[in-house]
Amino acid sequence: MMNIPDPQTFTDPEKLRKLMANAVRLGYPDLAFGCQLRIAEIAGSAHKDAIERAFWTGLVAAEEFRTADNGRSTRLLKVRAKHKRVGAQKVLADMMMDETLSDGFEKLVAHGRSDLTAEAIVLQHEDEFSVDAVNAARKKLLDQGVAMADAMV
Repeated sequence: MMNIPDPQTFTDPEKLRKLMANAVRLGYPDLAFGCQLRIAEIAGSAHKDAIERAFWTGLVAAEEFRTADNGRSTRLLKVRAKHKRVGAQKVLADMMMDETLSDGFEKLVAHGRSDLTAEAIVLQHEDEFSVDAVNAARKKLLDQGVAMADAMV
C-alpha cells in the first residue's frame, strides 16, 4: 500500500501539480481532485473578503478542471477580465441570471463539494445579492438535485 500524501498539507501549487500528475498516472482520481481543490484554496486564500476568496477558489478550481480536461494550462480569461472590471459580486450575480451552470459545477457536485459552486457562494452570502440572483442560484442547485444543506458551508 503506497503512502498517500494529504494535499491539504501542501502550500506549493507546483508540488501539488506533480502529486496530481502522479495521482492521475496511478489511477487515484480522488487524490487528483484533492490536489486541484488545494491549488484553488491556496489561490483563494490570498483574498481577505469572503466573497472574493470564495470566487477565486471556485474560479481556480474550474480552471484546474479545464486544464486537466484539455491537457494544457487553461485560464477562464473572459471571467477574469470581467472580474477585473466589475468584481466578484457582479460576476457571480450575472452568472446566476444566465441559464447555464457555472464552470466546474458538475465536477464539484460529483465530488461532494457543491458548496464551492458559484451558485452556492451566492446562497452563502445572500445578503450581498439581489433576491433574483439568490432565487436563481437556489433554483439551479435544486434543478440539479443538490440538497441545500450540502450547498452551505
